[in-house]
Amino acid sequence: MSRGWLLIFLTLLAAVAVVRSGVFASGDGAWPEVEKQHSGSRQPDAAVVATAPEDEAADDEAELPPRRALGQMMVARFEGGKPGPAFLARIKRGKVGGVILFEENLRGGDALADRIQRLQEAAREGGNPPLLVMVDQEGGSVKRLAGPPLSAAAAMTSASAKTEGEATGDLLAGLGIDVDLAPVADVRHPGSFLDSRAFGSQPDEVASLACDFAAGLRSQGVAATLKHFPGLGRATANTDETPVTVDATAGELRADYTPYERCAGEPLTLVMVDSAIYPELTGPDPAVMSPLTYRRELPRAGATGVTISDDLETPAIQNQTTPARRSILAGLDLLLYARTETTSADAYDRLLEDVEAGAIPAAKVEAAAAKVLALKAELGG
Repeated sequence: MSRGWLLIFLTLLAAVAVVRSGVFASGDGAWPEVEKQHSGSRQPDAAVVATAPEDEAADDEAELPPRRALGQMMVARFEGGKPGPAFLARIKRGKVGGVILFEENLRGGDALADRIQRLQEAAREGGNPPLLVMVDQEGGSVKRLAGPPLSAAAAMTSASAKTEGEATGDLLAGLGIDVDLAPVADVRHPGSFLDSRAFGSQPDEVASLACDFAAGLRSQGVAATLKHFPGLGRATANTDETPVTVDATAGELRADYTPYERCAGEPLTLVMVDSAIYPELTGPDPAVMSPLTYRRELPRAGATGVTISDDLETPAIQNQTTPARRSILAGLDLLLYARTETTSADAYDRLLEDVEAGAIPAAKVEAAAAKVLALKAELGG
């Protein structure tokens, strides 16, 4: 093993150990690069060269610079058919750790893989780890790409869920997309807005099908995302459109944790934390901003991996003050900005000011970044 690869390997082991022990260190060095091997994202024999950006010292690769740690937490979108110079510059400077793709970004067949390759090249040119590249590919009414899954969650069966996941993972991996923001793990209750997006109305049934779909994705090297924790199955309105309060008791909501208990602890599995308010479970704040979500409910459900917010630009949290800061302080790992390109850029600048001023402890940011780096290492294995 070369000295460079040994250093990268030891750095990632240290990152995982940091998360598990709760002990964090601050520094100003450059990020080590972590290579990915998905077809469509990078050639298997591509050289791995960590080039230090202009504004970072490269004398201690094992340290986690707070501004680059914060960048690893940011999931952004670009507008139009291809990423523009300003967006690529943000990636190169380490201000973006993941990209979410929508229909307008996905037009063009084989050109899509080229666009994703350009995003990854920008990260590499800045000496950054590879990006997480994400898409909502649930099936049914929420599907950005043509192709699998060929049915909505409600129509999947014990015989088809894993096969649908495998086919979906194969499609995404071939394009260089390594995170599917699926499957929906919510248990559908009467009046639920989720309709056919949910696998069913019984916790065991949903757990079996959602976990099989997730396993199919993982078999192709694509990370799955169980959503929407702690449970939108009782919501009658969509948090993408309006503020939502779910008035179920804590016991009722926890009874629907079965899908998370069954497979949230598997490798390559994220959990999306939603923006609804659950007064009887996580208090008066949206779940994504409540410390109880991360301190009590996620561990109770066995979900110890990377957490990602639902879209932080939705009407559900428009009336909340400093939602991103409060979500980080609560314990969130990845901040998702899915509507506009500029909002995530502005959010990064504000959050960096918070970190530098001590309003957000650097240890919080470094802990989240360490978990994201560990996920990226698993994806590149």
